Amino acid sequence: MKKVILILFVLCGFASMQAQEVIQLDEARLNFNPDAVIVDSDLNSFRFIVKENYTGEFSQNPIEFMKQNFNFKGFLSAIVNADEFNEFTVTFTSRKGYLEAVYTNEGDLKGTRQKFVDKALPSIVRNQLYLENKGWTMVSNKYIASGNSDRVNNEVYKIKLENGNKSRRVKIVPGVTILGVASN
Repeated sequence: MKKVILILFVLCGFASMQAQEVIQLDEARLNFNPDAVIVDSDLNSFRFIVKENYTGEFSQNPIEFMKQNFNFKGFLSAIVNADEFNEFTVTFTSRKGYLEAVYTNEGDLKGTRQKFVDKALPSIVRNQLYLENKGWTMVSNKYIASGNSDRVNNEVYKIKLENGNKSRRVKIVPGVTILGVASN
């Protein structure tokens, strides 16, 4: 009896599968890019949240990251009344800092400013810091830079050091060998 019920159950299953029709659906297209999410917009300024593939990808070289992942001329064509403004400010933010880029109304990059905290130090800065401050431990750092177009003209690392209960701050300008030290 069990076998008969099982066979009937399987036959009903096959019969119901054969009764299904295949429906062809039209192609669906979605135009959402999760890497470029506008968080805030105010007339001629826009702020985007940067989603990195790995930690430090954006802070390592933010201008190059912006050039590879953001097409301002394409973005400019989507802005209504874009010709009413002379320049646009676009800010890219991540957990560790931001890059602010100023574009002309023709889509040319005019200048950049950036500020990051606890950024990985380049080897030249790291070696200079170690040689000048043996016995001290880096607790935190800030990187501040600005420049024209896609070039960085001014950059500085502000580093907080500790040695036991003593602390001090060091300012390093890459390319300059003189350290400015401020004690607390």
